[in-house]
Amino acid sequence: MMRSPYELSEKEFKSLLLAAEKKYDSRISSYMLRQSLAVISNYLENYDRVFALRADLRFAQSHVPGEPDLPLCFQKDDEKAITRAIESLKSQLREEHKRSGRAGKPVPLGYIWARERDTSEHHHYHLVLLFNKDVYGYLGDYTKPDADNMGTRIQKAWCSATGLDYPYYATRVNFPNNHSAWFTRHDALTLSDNYYDFLLRMAYLTKDYSKDVYDGYRNFGTSQRI
Repeated sequence: MMRSPYELSEKEFKSLLLAAEKKYDSRISSYMLRQSLAVISNYLENYDRVFALRADLRFAQSHVPGEPDLPLCFQKDDEKAITRAIESLKSQLREEHKRSGRAGKPVPLGYIWARERDTSEHHHYHLVLLFNKDVYGYLGDYTKPDADNMGTRIQKAWCSATGLDYPYYATRVNFPNNHSAWFTRHDALTLSDNYYDFLLRMAYLTKDYSKDVYDGYRNFGTSQRI
């Protein structure tokens, strides 16, 4: 397989890994970081301008704290939730493509996800999504439930995946500060400041800290080459 022109050099890769370990005070998985960078460089091979979006997906509190026999909601909190959420988002994008009347096939969705657990009852997911900026370029106002934008689509996808009511549980999707990034092939080739900043923020998903390695389930996944 030919090396992508948008891949980091080995020196640049090691520098990014060390910078991420220092920033997040955690060991960074070299394998996960390389896989994540491969998704991004592959996406750039297909699209000149990219819109990248960060989101955190959390389950709802299932029971009254300290009272396991007193449920607050019934949700699908199994390990397949992230897969269902991504498939739901893809389905919404296909429908939006059809409604818009755009020619050709819908733009493939690029993604990287990490499954982690802190002190909460459930695991949670960190997600990076990649879009062709010429088609999708902004998060939108996701505080308006009737709006049709990327923010509300992601909220609906997570509610669908967990079986929770939208928009009541829409806030289980959190968009952190600096949730959006925009970059081009030129940014990648020159390793511009804004592109490097995005890579450093993306590397958060590849840290070892908070990942549960003992329950037998996957803690990391990405989209395939397009």
